[in-house]
Amino acid sequence: MLIDIATASPPYRVLQSKATEELKRRMADRPAIARMIDAASTHSGIDTRYFVVPDGNDSVEEKFYSSGNNYIKPGTKSRMLEYEKWSKVLTAEASQKLLLINKIDPEKIDRLITISCTGFFAPGLDYHLINSLKLQRSVKRTHIGFMGCAASLIGFNSVLETMNNAVETTTLLVSVELCSLHLQTEPTKDNILANMIFADGTAAALFTNSASLKSKTQLKIISTKSILFEDSAEFMGWKIGDFGFEMMLSTELPKIILEQAVPELKKILDSLGIKKEEIKHWALHPGGRAILDSLQKGLELTNEEMKPSRDVLKNFGNMSSASILFVLKEILQTEKIEHNGLCCAVAFGPGLTMEIALLKGV
Repeated sequence: MLIDIATASPPYRVLQSKATEELKRRMADRPAIARMIDAASTHSGIDTRYFVVPDGNDSVEEKFYSSGNNYIKPGTKSRMLEYEKWSKVLTAEASQKLLLINKIDPEKIDRLITISCTGFFAPGLDYHLINSLKLQRSVKRTHIGFMGCAASLIGFNSVLETMNNAVETTTLLVSVELCSLHLQTEPTKDNILANMIFADGTAAALFTNSASLKSKTQLKIISTKSILFEDSAEFMGWKIGDFGFEMMLSTELPKIILEQAVPELKKILDSLGIKKEEIKHWALHPGGRAILDSLQKGLELTNEEMKPSRDVLKNFGNMSSASILFVLKEILQTEKIEHNGLCCAVAFGPGLTMEIALLKGV
């Protein structure tokens, strides 16, 4: 059962127009590339994004991807050191905010799920959060790594299993993604698209079936589903390179989602005896405007039903696994959750995979 979600954003807020001009200076060695960057920006559905790197902020002299007047390519080690520093700061901020607002004793948390696909270090985020939040030393830990934008919903699956197997349990789920640390400036379609949509952000979610906290519960997870699409590995993925992670992101994704993912989602709803019209709230991963357009078209959703996802995309960009938590937070804050009102959360990850979580108002 979901009680609440808190988020944290890096200090550097960058207009999409500013990011577009900066990327053209770094990537556009010929007019055709500049036009591709402009097109990706125009069709992104994004106004602003947040980054841990200060390169888009004119008031900061020391940059991450520049040295003096020269552009540089930091090695993977440098990027991971920045990841460790900022992931600790942001996860602690979001988690502390969540516990404080909801007046939760950290000692009551008996399960901790950490999620990220943009970096790693050991001991990791679990160790850091146990110490910074003063969690009990016996807290059960799970880390979900490198499962992309769908990873938080995979975390929901772990939450549901825990709730079903424990009389009383409280879980803290924390996602952090720092995509800006993997800027790639080779002028490929994949890099242009990734550079124009991905952003940084952190979200923490609190789940419980504890009798003392049930009155605060807003949504209950009732089902989670996973689908792996055949022969789809080339549509989304990444490799660890000498200069950060190298992204593979096909422009065919919106078509695949419309033609394959939407029909599979409808089949799943049918198998659960749920009609699409019964779903009152849609939390759709804001992977980009074209992906949301495909989902809206295929599911025949209204602009109002799409608003939480489009607002998160507009104001924050695609923060990989953290994004779906931002959307759910938007729903909790702006929409009335009625008793037994259904919410369907959908996200996509490398593979290509689709993760689905169905929640119900309590």
